[in-house]
Amino acid sequence: MNYMICIPSPQMVSRDNCERIHNILARMSEVYKLNIVPEQVKTKMSQTPDYYKKYRIYKEIKERDGNGEAYLLQEEEEMILSVCRNPEEVELMKSCTYAYQYPANLVLKSFREEKRERR
Repeated sequence: MNYMICIPSPQMVSRDNCERIHNILARMSEVYKLNIVPEQVKTKMSQTPDYYKKYRIYKEIKERDGNGEAYLLQEEEEMILSVCRNPEEVELMKSCTYAYQYPANLVLKSFREEKRERR
């Protein structure tokens, strides 16, 4: 099964921010009928708090085309941002790291720069 990963920015880790991200993704799951599974973030460098989770967002992922595209698809950006209720939630979701999990590797994705700078 294909999925996209959402990992909150380590610089933004607080119980409040992690709960907000969890709630935003719960709304996204409900609106778009997606299975979103939280998992504990584990690092070798340091201990992470129990509330710091990464999320597997199970959805159809476009096959790799080899062009090195580093951005989320327009539909994915809209899906993520459409459930945000205020500008703070938008910025919080834009600060997350996104990635596609393919059988052989992980490919990082991000919002397009012009979308990051808009407020």
